[in-house]
Amino acid sequence: MTLSLEKHPDFGGVEGPVVVVVMDGVGIGKHDESDAVWLARTPHLDALEADPSVPSIPLAAHGRAVGLPSDDDMGNSEVG
Repeated sequence: MTLSLEKHPDFGGVEGPVVVVVMDGVGIGKHDESDAVWLARTPHLDALEADPSVPSIPLAAHGRAVGLPSDDDMGNSEVG
């Protein structure tokens, strides 16, 4: 089996330096009263998200993206 990383179709890349921020256990939620991150005061994250010069892409952390049999299976920090 040959494994390789392919470019993401929605991200053309940037010149460095690059900072990768992984917030374990935090997802893109519903933006309602059940979403603690959305309810929290996060001015720095909000500014980064709103800045078009700061590229970002969401990552899939469940299902087939992390090696589980189906997209109905939830991932966790031990999967993948």
